[in-house]
Amino acid sequence: MKALIAVLALSTTAFLYAAEVDHFSQPELDTLTDSRNALNAEVAQRIDRALVRANRNEPHLKPRKVQRVPVRSRCNVDRLYDSFRVLLARPLVGQVESYAEQSPDIERLSTLFQDSVYHEFTWPHSPSLVLSERVASVVRVGDDYVGTDKFGHFFTEGYSYFEETEQMHGSLKNALLFGEWTESVYFGAETTGVYSFADLVANFQGLRFWNRILSEHPDPLTESPLAPYVLCENERWVIGDAFDWLDYVDPAWNESVNCSMLRTEALLGKVMTSRPECRAEALPWERYGALAPMLFNQKGLSVLPAYLQPEAILALRHPELMTEPRIRLFKDIRERLERWRIRRDVRREARSRKTEKP
Repeated sequence: MKALIAVLALSTTAFLYAAEVDHFSQPELDTLTDSRNALNAEVAQRIDRALVRANRNEPHLKPRKVQRVPVRSRCNVDRLYDSFRVLLARPLVGQVESYAEQSPDIERLSTLFQDSVYHEFTWPHSPSLVLSERVASVVRVGDDYVGTDKFGHFFTEGYSYFEETEQMHGSLKNALLFGEWTESVYFGAETTGVYSFADLVANFQGLRFWNRILSEHPDPLTESPLAPYVLCENERWVIGDAFDWLDYVDPAWNESVNCSMLRTEALLGKVMTSRPECRAEALPWERYGALAPMLFNQKGLSVLPAYLQPEAILALRHPELMTEPRIRLFKDIRERLERWRIRRDVRREARSRKTEKP
């Protein structure tokens, strides 16, 4: 059990800055000013800066250690993607996410943790959310309302999807399973208690963005070629098509439409005390077609089913490794961790009652 707690602690520490969004406690969303133009401009200037960086021919740029920076940089594809990552895909809290959360040019509605639908969560069950108390603000993009955390998912996890598909040379299924894995473990259910389908949609739309930088492969949603954002002209990268959030954002980014699932019945009960209403009828099924079942929550606010538990997803990602004994082991570890969480809550409540006695 000590090993389980250590794993939980490491996950919590690494993703302490991850946020959930509460679309249910925002009664005045229709009063928000559309931030599309400001958000488009922020992305556009970052793309411009990424091209400046990618076009440099300097071998000593002091990049992050994880990057590969070749000496010859003109129209070098690896350096182009590295430059985009530096300017748009910061880990944990992305640059555009921070901009949307902090810029005076963006109108947003914010909810304090203690006023949110998650206010009854305790740290053993939702460590990263309770300890950070980070509830993402909501902004308007066109006619849709989006949590600022989704911009981080779009760029950073979108790039992870791009890598999981081997930059679209491989299977889209690999990326979708990777997203389900992260939501079931360290970005969602095991650390916040919340499995967000809206996060999965933002991740997938981010994959579309990274693919469209050079548009060397058909768009994974429309299955058609799209105009690239970047072109190589005279051995230099130049702007091609303009970026626009309306190409990506839709009602499936909204967690009161594409509602989340909760890790346990107890967490679901805590959320339901706020009487949230899930408007699943607004989901854009036609747009996503055959991809919709993996990206949409068809059951509304509910408990995470067995097929979305970590061991089930891992068995699909690595069927050659996940034998039946290993699947049972992973399930046993998860269930033991849940029992530990319950015991911690029981002790906490007992201490609280003892303190309250006259």
